[in-house]
Amino acid sequence: MATRKDELKARLLATFQVEAQEHLQAITAQLLALDRGLPPPEAREVVETMFRETHTLKGAARSVSLTDVEALCQTLESTLSRIARGQLDLSRATLDSIQDGVDGVAGLLTRSVSPPTARDLTERVERGTVPPEADARKLGHSPSLAEAPAVAVAPGLPASDTIRLSTVTLDALLLQAEDLLIPKLVAGERVGEVRALAQALAGCRAALNRIRAAQRLSPANGPEADLHAGLESTLRAVDVQAQRLLTHLVRDHRTITGAVDGVLDEMRRIRMTPASTILDLFPLMVRDLAREQGKEVEWVTRGANLELDRKVLDAMKEPLIHLVRNAIDHGIETPQARTQEGKPSHGRVTVALALLEGNRIEIQVADDGRGIDLTQLRAAATRARLLSLEQAKAITDEDALHLVFRSGLSTSPIITHVSGHGLGLTIVKEQVERLGGHIHVASHARSGTTVRMVLPATIATFRGLLVRVGEQPFLLPIDAVERVVRIAPDDIEGVEGREAIRWSGRPLPISELTRLLGFPEPASQAEPARKRPCVVVSAGAERAGLLVEEIVGDREVLVKELRPPLVRVRNVAGAGLLGTGQMVLILRPADLLQSVKASSRPSRPTVEPEKPRRATTVLVVDDSITTRTMEKNLLEAVGYQVRVAVDGIEAWTLLKSEEFDLVVSDVDMPRMDGFELTSRIRADRKLTELPVVLVTALESREDKERGIEVGANAYVIKSSFDQSNLLEIIRRLV
Repeated sequence: MATRKDELKARLLATFQVEAQEHLQAITAQLLALDRGLPPPEAREVVETMFRETHTLKGAARSVSLTDVEALCQTLESTLSRIARGQLDLSRATLDSIQDGVDGVAGLLTRSVSPPTARDLTERVERGTVPPEADARKLGHSPSLAEAPAVAVAPGLPASDTIRLSTVTLDALLLQAEDLLIPKLVAGERVGEVRALAQALAGCRAALNRIRAAQRLSPANGPEADLHAGLESTLRAVDVQAQRLLTHLVRDHRTITGAVDGVLDEMRRIRMTPASTILDLFPLMVRDLAREQGKEVEWVTRGANLELDRKVLDAMKEPLIHLVRNAIDHGIETPQARTQEGKPSHGRVTVALALLEGNRIEIQVADDGRGIDLTQLRAAATRARLLSLEQAKAITDEDALHLVFRSGLSTSPIITHVSGHGLGLTIVKEQVERLGGHIHVASHARSGTTVRMVLPATIATFRGLLVRVGEQPFLLPIDAVERVVRIAPDDIEGVEGREAIRWSGRPLPISELTRLLGFPEPASQAEPARKRPCVVVSAGAERAGLLVEEIVGDREVLVKELRPPLVRVRNVAGAGLLGTGQMVLILRPADLLQSVKASSRPSRPTVEPEKPRRATTVLVVDDSITTRTMEKNLLEAVGYQVRVAVDGIEAWTLLKSEEFDLVVSDVDMPRMDGFELTSRIRADRKLTELPVVLVTALESREDKERGIEVGANAYVIKSSFDQSNLLEIIRRLV
């Protein structure tokens, strides 16, 4: 009899297989685009997208302990990283190598490729030497992507009460049901048009009666009176027809609305899934990651039984994985450190879900760890050249906290295969905003960090405020609109060099929506003193006013998601189909508020350009002549100047007499090992900021912790050594 643990494992694997198929399909589609040939800028964007898909697939494989899939994804990720940096050409052989790696992952999922064969393939993909004959005869059956996922059947239900229906088919049915919104919206527009026609006819009759009264005409007053009487009779008849048509249209619209809304509600209920189907993935991942780092972590969920739209739930799975991994790796301290702080030895990571008003949901990921060190965050932003030293000192703590969402920024004290790459929170923010939600992070030193995400419960339809900018209509999500006010030019004042109005007793920054969207502003205003509509929008705790030409009104629209290459367009969340058949862009409030801040920020003093500097010089320290030579050749091939030392003593002598930008050192060496060398570097006033990368065969948790304690910037394991990964680490550190 299958145990609860076996059933959970089977569910997790089935969920992973479906997710893996989606990633593999996306990667294959992008490979086909590269194969057809793209201009260099577009090719770089596609490679970056493939890198992120592979990065997420690797993390998901790790969460279900599929180490062979994880290793193959790591190799593909490294290959894509080399392409992105221009170290590897997009040749036919390279593309074939990547495709063979993707086929290998699909084969592992269907068990048509054995782990030994997969490891052999991994080595060949690393070298980029997959031979043409590495086909199905050598690797086993190479499955199609459609074969990769297994069909998961809900356990415990009688066969007579269930049917097997793939989620792809269910999504297709829902998509067709959503298309029924179009006639519903059209019917609503027609009701408005006929109502306007009836009002116009009533106005004509009233005008005719006023003319007759002014001319004092009577029915017996000749041909002119007969003409007026005929017109009045005709208008009365048309008015009656218009009112009858309006009555029928209103009834038809009500019937269509009831039927369409009923079908959509039922389809959405079918697609509702308990959040536990995703959250059940995490206990195993949390346990393994905590053990690997020598930490004790308690996993807590609230609202796991809450049923959500599967589209929203699936879209949030990857962000949740990134947030939980970050909480364990960056937030939770070791038991010894927690005890010293007066905390329980075990940390806690909590995921809580709740329904909000307005068809919204809230997801919170919280930990009780060390919190985010804003000083380290500012320093990391400076090292990554996202901010100058002066800018890092000048920004507020709130603005500094938002730096965690910047790509390439990490506060991890050491770069390993788990952390330090600066991708996780960027992926989270982009996904949340792609769904039309917003994200907020709060952190307190030594108390922990909470990430709060507010999302729409469904992403098919929504209500928006239709505004006009110039001659172009746009939609603002109704949930982000707090109020519409009308302001005159005299209401606008300057606050700290920015345009603002007084709203609720405080200054509110404002901006022309035309300016934010990059439209040409009108040369002159016909009525300079007239009051103009201003939409107060919010995203999280931030607010701003957007000046528009006209408020058309709120509208229900059918949302159409953006497709490549327009997956992420600044200020734009998607497109909506109006009842008139017109497609309008749906604006993204979070981007607009950032644009308001950027456009109204006071000008800063001009920063002097950096002076040209000498070539980067790296000191390689290793007692093995083979390793020294290999690393020296690798670094010199990409343009670094390299000096070598046979042990820590010789390296220390060179460091005291010459200038270096980075040290790559072995750990286990005679006379002075890498740990002691790193300690001496950190203790020296002139060398304390010198980056140190330890490349070693010592892979125990205690050795990694000692590497952190002595102040190493990165810890690379020789058993999983990857040349491109080492080069990427060095590039980031220097």
